[in-house]
Amino acid sequence: MIKNRSIIALASALTLTAGCALSQTETDTGAPLARQIGQSSHCGLAAPGHLILRSVDDVDRLEQLPARTLSLAPLRELDYGREYVVLAALGQKPTGGFSVMLADSAIVDGRLDLTVNIKAPEPGAVVPQMMTTPCAVIAVTAAGWEGLRLVPAENNR
Repeated sequence: MIKNRSIIALASALTLTAGCALSQTETDTGAPLARQIGQSSHCGLAAPGHLILRSVDDVDRLEQLPARTLSLAPLRELDYGREYVVLAALGQKPTGGFSVMLADSAIVDGRLDLTVNIKAPEPGAVVPQMMTTPCAVIAVTAAGWEGLRLVPAENNR
C-alpha cells in the first residue's frame, strides 16, 4: 500500500512539472543574456532569420556581403569567449521604415529565445524608396544554450 502511494505521488509530481519549462533570464553573474549593441538598415542579409557570429573570423566574413553599411569594427572588439553576436535580420525590404529591436531574452529548456519587436512603415507613410536589409545587432551570452530562436513580441502589429 505504501509503495503504491509513493508511485502515485511520484507520478503526480512528474505530471505537474512536465508542463513547466526550465527558464533562465540572466547569466550566472547576473548580467543580461542579451543586449542590443547596434542596428542597421543595410546589414546585407537578404533572407530573414538570424546569423550567429562566434569569432572575429565570422565577423571578417561579413566584409563580402553586398550593400552592407553595418560597421564591423565594434563587433571585432567583443570578447568572443564570453559573448557571441546575433544578427536578427528581416531580409530584403522594398523601402525604408523597417526595423527590428531586441525586447527580451530567456534560455528556455536549453534554447536561447530572443523576443524582438518588428516595425514596418504605416500604410501611406513617406519612406525612402530603396531596397533595405534591416537587422538588429545583439550581443548574447556564449554559455548555457544550444539553439537559438527569434520570437516576435506579442504586441507586434
